[in-house]
Amino acid sequence: MSRGPKPKLIPCDFGPLPVQGINAALALELDPGEVVMSVRAQQHVQRKRPQEFARCFPHVASVILTPLYVRDDFNNDGKIEMVGRPAGLAEWLLVAVEVSIDSAGKYNITSFYPLSETKVEKRREAGHYRRVLLI
Repeated sequence: MSRGPKPKLIPCDFGPLPVQGINAALALELDPGEVVMSVRAQQHVQRKRPQEFARCFPHVASVILTPLYVRDDFNNDGKIEMVGRPAGLAEWLLVAVEVSIDSAGKYNITSFYPLSETKVEKRREAGHYRRVLLI
């Protein structure tokens, strides 16, 4: 049975990074900028997590615009993790974002995937997640 052609991917713009809340939570000095996701980054997620891509991609903007938690991504220098629990998704969603602005003045999403309640709770208890207060 044929699966049919995959939908054509296009670069996506997810709106402004909530820098004031992130800067306050993580003691950073990020400049204002838009958050984007390249076709290449989308292909990366599709390859690594094909089922999660289709289910989670529609909720990425929600996490970017109104994250509940952020943390420095200790395993990937230069990235932060933004975490939220979007309406319509039964689990938490992590969105990884590079904290350096590219030549076009944009912040780039490198990946996203769902998280279990247990993992979020453990990271919260360990003090890794910082609450984002949106201003």
